[in-house]
Amino acid sequence: MGFADYPFTSRYQTIDGHRLHYIDEGQGPTLLFLHGNPTSSYLWRNVIKPLRDRYRCVAPDLIGFGRSDKPELDYRFLTHYHYIREFVAALDLKDVTLVLHDWGGPIGFRLAQQEPRRVARLCFMETFPFTFDWEEFPLAARPLFFAFRRQRLSYWLLQRHNLFVDLVLRLSTFRPLPRSVMAAYRAPFPDARSRYPIRVFPGELPINDRDTEAHRAIEEIERGLAGMPQPMLLLHFHPGAVLGRSRVAWLAQRLPDLEVVDGGRGLHYVPEDRPERIAEALEDWLRRRLPEPVRGALPAARVAAEDDRFGGALTWTFADTEHGGMVAAWSSHGLVMLSFAEDVDDGRAQLARRFPKASLEAADQGAIANLLAAPAATPLHLVGTPFQRAVWRALLEIPPGQTRHYGELAHALRSQARAVGSAVGSNRIALLVPCHRVVPRAGGLGGYHWGVARKKALLAAEGVKEP
Repeated sequence: MGFADYPFTSRYQTIDGHRLHYIDEGQGPTLLFLHGNPTSSYLWRNVIKPLRDRYRCVAPDLIGFGRSDKPELDYRFLTHYHYIREFVAALDLKDVTLVLHDWGGPIGFRLAQQEPRRVARLCFMETFPFTFDWEEFPLAARPLFFAFRRQRLSYWLLQRHNLFVDLVLRLSTFRPLPRSVMAAYRAPFPDARSRYPIRVFPGELPINDRDTEAHRAIEEIERGLAGMPQPMLLLHFHPGAVLGRSRVAWLAQRLPDLEVVDGGRGLHYVPEDRPERIAEALEDWLRRRLPEPVRGALPAARVAAEDDRFGGALTWTFADTEHGGMVAAWSSHGLVMLSFAEDVDDGRAQLARRFPKASLEAADQGAIANLLAAPAATPLHLVGTPFQRAVWRALLEIPPGQTRHYGELAHALRSQARAVGSAVGSNRIALLVPCHRVVPRAGGLGGYHWGVARKKALLAAEGVKEP
């Protein structure tokens, strides 16, 4: 296939009476590619080609871009977000990895923050989930974008003369774009009217000289970065245009589970400059981040998402054990919960809080004794976020009588100790997923959901002296 080829089947989804064009290629874990200005799904063609054999690659054209309809809309940031959110809902996309560039970044980060049950991971490059000022804007581009943000000049430069495609796009790659590629980018914008969506985006940039709805929305995204649970991959290119070294460091301080990978030489439209590198880095990261089946569990275990979304049938029981009162619950795929409880009522209340949509049916009262007698034979159904499941699988590798530090697990998972600690604390399968074997590097036992005294007793029973 040639560099300009777009060998994909066009599909359309109607949102609010208007058609969004998209491609949906391959099978496997879902990757959702979001583009920015003035591109389309065409931007991602050479990234998708090597990935579609192992992944489901979905790439929409924003409303007003590519082959999507161009109705009479304001084309502001929140309008684009609305259409993408409805598109994701219409296709019922779940456990999604977002791949983001340019304006696709703020759209995708907002989606991840507002729809965390759909978005499991993010990969982003040359984008801005934050506000900034003119001092941070690339020096060479400041006069041009200053003009793009002026009412009369923007019409003349962007709608009449199509400078965003013919100048900004063309000068923002190291690789000279062939005439066939430029023709593909020009095709959706044959006249001044069709270029209005291009013209709107520069005025929406979250620069500190305007208090706009878009600026406030992206400020909200920025404030929410530190609380995002999804693992993320940032591809950093040199010299880049949007994400310089200082901003990469700024993001690394705020995002709890961020891995930064050097993408090599690139300007702004890096999927044109380095598509092979993007595909390679993304696949390597996904290979380490995507959940795998656990202890013989059926494939459904790896696609189970947030706890409160699990609405299947559960069998459950309570029993007094040598460790104290315990409640256990099973789905059709395996054990989903084994928790210490004061009594039957406390156990049922814990189940109701953790799985509010599940239907509960009583199980044999001897079931807990049976699973404790043969824990290795018990299939597990880990219900949690993909990162939580990755941490819990790491706990399964800690042998009895040994402990691990949070930092050791974080290093192995290419994450941070804080994120690992949060995932360890969310585990609700006691004993079999041995979160009691994780302790602080600084000494002491650290926390435990069911109490430090119980953690001490469990470690002592395994021959571990208090750290």
